[in-house]
Amino acid sequence: MISAILTLAASNPIDHVTDKPIFGQWYVSNVTVMLVLGAIITALIVIPPARRIVSGKNATLDDLRAKGLWANLVEAVCLYLRDEVFRPVLGEETDRYTPMLWTFFWFILVCNLMGLIPFLDLTAPFLGAANHGHGIGGTATQSIWVTGALATVAFLFYNGIAFAKSPLGYLKHLTAGAPVFMWIIMVPVEIIGTFVKPFALALRLFANMTGGHIILAVLLGFVVAMIEGLGSAGYGLALIPILGATAINLLEVMVAFIQAYIFTFLTCLFLGQLVVHEHEEHHEEEAHSHEPTTAAAGGHH
Repeated sequence: MISAILTLAASNPIDHVTDKPIFGQWYVSNVTVMLVLGAIITALIVIPPARRIVSGKNATLDDLRAKGLWANLVEAVCLYLRDEVFRPVLGEETDRYTPMLWTFFWFILVCNLMGLIPFLDLTAPFLGAANHGHGIGGTATQSIWVTGALATVAFLFYNGIAFAKSPLGYLKHLTAGAPVFMWIIMVPVEIIGTFVKPFALALRLFANMTGGHIILAVLLGFVVAMIEGLGSAGYGLALIPILGATAINLLEVMVAFIQAYIFTFLTCLFLGQLVVHEHEEHHEEEAHSHEPTTAAAGGHH
């Protein structure tokens, strides 16, 4: 069984990063299955703990125990993201947009981590005969279509909110605060930058999740090649790529968290640039408008 899995894993590294139809039909593919499974798992690991979490500033130790270990973990992660990541960027607007940002983080994290489970190799011996020799599985976030869709949702999220909140402020943001004679340069640059941001979100997540899986498949390929080419000596030398694959796999766990965090943080940052920046400018204008009145009142006294 182990040799069969190694052979399947190492036969072609690209097989692990390309989507495939299930049972020969593109109506549903590996990516769509993993997306649906990822959404279900995300809901299962977040919604039940959320119901058990009791809000309050003076929670006792018994309250924490009653929530359960997983609920406390989910709460700790969510509170860290809200208070240490989102709030410094969004300020007073944090609570309004936090649920969407939490959703981005947990869904991408679950999809990333599911990609570390070799569903393709594990299901191939059972489903391969009916599915053109392939199993069912893979990593949803190693598909550029998936990361592109996530980036598009993020793009519509922060641009839609900013435009709905203040259409004039959104258009003013395209000038980047430059003098009027610079608008002919700044407006096109800002428009290009607006559309470059989702491409950056999509490509960063896609490239990191794809690259790690290819490296793992290549290292497993070395294991099979050494065993087949060197015989008994190959079993000893194969420990080298096996250790390397183990190290890369552990690194991939960290990358899964980092990429979910980066995608969420950048989405928060782009939102803050559009929403909070305009909000701060409005307060500054109000403060300046009150300065003469305050000065006049001081002079009168």
